[in-house]
Amino acid sequence: MSRLPTPDLNEQADNCLLIARGDDISPHWLVYEIHRDFLSVPRTFAVVKLWSDFDFDWLGDEFTEGVQCLNTSDGHWRISLPRLRFECWGELEFVQTCYGAASASEALIRVLTPD
Repeated sequence: MSRLPTPDLNEQADNCLLIARGDDISPHWLVYEIHRDFLSVPRTFAVVKLWSDFDFDWLGDEFTEGVQCLNTSDGHWRISLPRLRFECWGELEFVQTCYGAASASEALIRVLTPD
């Protein structure tokens, strides 16, 4: 389990989740904002791969603690970001930070389509 950057939990922080098969060939992708220099860009995002054979359990608004591993033995994670709250079981791997993207979606596109 890699150490994950601390998310920005401000309501203006951006994030996105690409749900795929969750296996080695097509993992899920989670992107969340970790820092913003000003109210616009430059922004910094964390890009994370998620391998999981299980369905996601979507959470209500009562959880606001960020990205937390609840149990390392079974890979139980609680992801609670602005407008995106779920629990999952699997392995998360921090891939990289992406600096200067205008949105979480743009950060993901940069990682998935390198120059």
